[in-house]
Amino acid sequence: MKVRDFSKLFFAILFLHLVVIYKPESDLLYMISKPLLLFSLLAFFIHKTAHIELSGKSWVAAALLFSMIGDIILMQDGSMYFLIGMGAFAMAHVFYILFYLNQKLKSSPLALLCAALVMVGGIIVLYKYVNDPAEITPYLYVYALVIGLHLLASTRFIALGDRLTKLAVGGALLFVVSDLLIAFNQFNGYDKYLHIAVMLTYGLAQYGITIGLISYLENNGKVNEHLSE
Repeated sequence: MKVRDFSKLFFAILFLHLVVIYKPESDLLYMISKPLLLFSLLAFFIHKTAHIELSGKSWVAAALLFSMIGDIILMQDGSMYFLIGMGAFAMAHVFYILFYLNQKLKSSPLALLCAALVMVGGIIVLYKYVNDPAEITPYLYVYALVIGLHLLASTRFIALGDRLTKLAVGGALLFVVSDLLIAFNQFNGYDKYLHIAVMLTYGLAQYGITIGLISYLENNGKVNEHLSE
């Protein structure tokens, strides 16, 4: 399947999920459509990179898998589920970071500075405007640090010439935005339209990261010998 064909499928699923949030008439459809977003990305990533050998490739699949697990957990109510789901996403970000650091690439000082400013700005917004419970605060800031490090690590791809690969950086940035919106919606009072904004930015973030990394792997990976004969 080509990226263009998959994109049509993915955005159809994303649109369906946003509609279900707007008009919550079917809990089952909501429960199916949300994890289906990451399941489709994971399946497409495995399909597109099965013939490629590149160090650390499995970290990306692990990140997508833990993101899907996090999505499933966060569909449950309660602070304990929120913490466990946040832990699953923290692991996903760690796996993304491990993949980036495993590549022999360098970030420009300007890109690192911009990412660091976004990271610090996000933490300041979290501190000033999110009314999180005291018992959750330490975990929330550890998570904020991890996602900030993900953004910093992704800047290694900015200097690459391939346009699609740069989507990974945009995806990491959108992930920061999405998670800030989640914090607002979780702790400052639920809002349906904010929930839609969360899932829109989250869907675009994961899509950008996945497509960007597939493009990078296709341009830099080594084809398996038995498939290239």
